[in-house]
Amino acid sequence: MSLPIRIPFIYQGIGSLEQLRNFKERRVLIVSDKTVLQMVGDKLSDIFSGRETKIFDEVEPDPKDTIMVKCGDVARKFKPELIVGVGGGSAMDTAKAAYFLYGQESLRLYDMNVLVEYNLREKSKLVLIPTTSGTGSEHTPGLVVTNTETGQKMSLASFELIPWAVILDPTLTLKMPQKLTAATGLDALTQAIEGASSKMGSDFTQALNLYAAKILFHYLPKAAGEGAGDIQVRAKVHYAASMAGIGFGNSGLGLAHSCGHALGGAFHIPHGISVGVMLPYAIEFNKPECRDKYIEILECLNITGVEDPGATLSTMVKDILKKLKIPLNIKELGVSQESWEKNFEKIVGWTKNDIITMINPRMASEQDIRKIFQYAYEGKTIDF
Repeated sequence: MSLPIRIPFIYQGIGSLEQLRNFKERRVLIVSDKTVLQMVGDKLSDIFSGRETKIFDEVEPDPKDTIMVKCGDVARKFKPELIVGVGGGSAMDTAKAAYFLYGQESLRLYDMNVLVEYNLREKSKLVLIPTTSGTGSEHTPGLVVTNTETGQKMSLASFELIPWAVILDPTLTLKMPQKLTAATGLDALTQAIEGASSKMGSDFTQALNLYAAKILFHYLPKAAGEGAGDIQVRAKVHYAASMAGIGFGNSGLGLAHSCGHALGGAFHIPHGISVGVMLPYAIEFNKPECRDKYIEILECLNITGVEDPGATLSTMVKDILKKLKIPLNIKELGVSQESWEKNFEKIVGWTKNDIITMINPRMASEQDIRKIFQYAYEGKTIDF
């Protein structure tokens, strides 16, 4: 089965936010959070001066379905021609949800079906502007929402959520603190590696995922450290994260993400941290199915001739975690034994039922998932 590779218009470069002036739509809904708007709100007001604008600034980390529905209600009432999501993954995912709910006013958020055509662009266009370098949400057909009834982080998808345009202006990332740079960049690295390991990839997605991984291995520690104020370093990480978004958005992810979703939902761990901590264990578990893929990833990093490419790649990821000052196991994330035991069955169930688990390169049974989490909690190397 062959699927088309979907890529928005991409405006990239220092100062590319100015491209918004060239968009002709007159009714504009801006979706963001209060922190981001403190940085870019005046600029957006200047750019959209003379147009009818509405601002939704109630986006929160790990957005709940209630917030997304509220934003959708604002869109349905305002009837925008252009929806602009500005911020990290939470803002962009909330903008996607509003775009869907406005485009199909008879449907609820959880009615979204990746197999259904909605013709969302008949009502409005979606533009996404990341201010963090990591989630890749600006290029993907999915969104992540926290279910208020269960607390579970859920993935919803429609290929029409891939926006009409993306703006990549690295100047928007200069004020990111070190911890946020590390967390979002680690998310991007995880996406690039899992995307490059996927069985659903192609030569086109592999080119993007491999190059993104190469750039992130080299530049992410700098962006989260001594190079934080260097716009060229920031640009490298920002563009690589977006490349990974296109790559994995068209090839798929794996267990690091489905396990990470469960950890984040149960223990309120930032997404990039949870998936990054799980990445070495996912790499080790997938070794029987991914040897050739791991060799390819290592070759792009100028590493050849290793006996165990999976172990080598896992070690390299752990080295990045150390440089970013991120723990190597779940226990060190501050999850107590009591809390772990209390939530264990829940996170196993969430991971088992996550659609991403179903496309992992190696089939993972419920027993496998239990063992992966047990090993990851203690920091043990996967040996099964």
